[in-house]
Amino acid sequence: MTALRYARPGSTAAIVELMTSREHRVSLLAGGTDLLAQIRSRLVRPDLVLDIKGAEELHQLERDADGLSIGAAVILNRMIEEHEVMKGHDALVQAVRELASYPIRNRATLVGNVSNASPCADTVPPLCVMGAMVEMLGQFGRRQIPVTEFIVGNRETRLEHEELVTRVTVPPPGHGTWSGFRKRKRVKGHDLALANAALLHDPEHRRLRLAVGSCSPRPALAVLDDMFDRPDAREAIRRIQDGIHPIDDVRASIEYRRDMVAVMVRQLFADMQSGGAGGGSRQQVGGRSKHLQSSGAEVLS
Repeated sequence: MTALRYARPGSTAAIVELMTSREHRVSLLAGGTDLLAQIRSRLVRPDLVLDIKGAEELHQLERDADGLSIGAAVILNRMIEEHEVMKGHDALVQAVRELASYPIRNRATLVGNVSNASPCADTVPPLCVMGAMVEMLGQFGRRQIPVTEFIVGNRETRLEHEELVTRVTVPPPGHGTWSGFRKRKRVKGHDLALANAALLHDPEHRRLRLAVGSCSPRPALAVLDDMFDRPDAREAIRRIQDGIHPIDDVRASIEYRRDMVAVMVRQLFADMQSGGAGGGSRQQVGGRSKHLQSSGAEVLS
């Protein structure tokens, strides 16, 4: 077995240069919560591990008129702690809180969670409803694609072999936007999602978006803008159920996952109407029971 080499380049340009070298099989290290386990299990066998944390650009967590920018080396706990920067992105913050344990969040990164492309990744449904983009850098320059297109299957993405994900960007929320996140797992505390879901209601741009994870090889997104004026939980459940393909495994059955998706969607619609528990903090958007009763939806806790 070839000895494992380690390098910590000081810039993204240097990272790309080493990645494009034909001399090594390269793996990128940010948090390392997945990579190191894969190396120990010999699922991956790099000759060279490139630690991207030496590039200052990748530590940027900023918001401006263009929205939110989250660099590839930004750890998850930092997203929880920097309230002003993350203001207005409630579903994403809540998903980060639900992801793993505090010590792991001190190492793990958002970009790592997205790039790993696990079907049960908690941050992906919020990013999908928010219209987030993934920025990649390679020897031919930078490019961006939506998160919904970046993930194409179970641990499969559109990232080319010699490209680096530099950041995830999220458009600024419209005035009065509410977003919420829900997750179902087997036990209290840290556990992978049996199913998770995010909902976004944006009055300024008249957008209503629902996304579900852990029920398909890639996230399922339902564009519900046509029901913006009269949100219908029952119809939303029908549409998202048509877009998911859950499996039976040791953690849950197909039927259970489908049932839990329906429960979470009802809860999110109730949260949206009250402006409450699912994540958002805006003022009540009106008639909580009026819209839900018109849909015939029962709210389950």
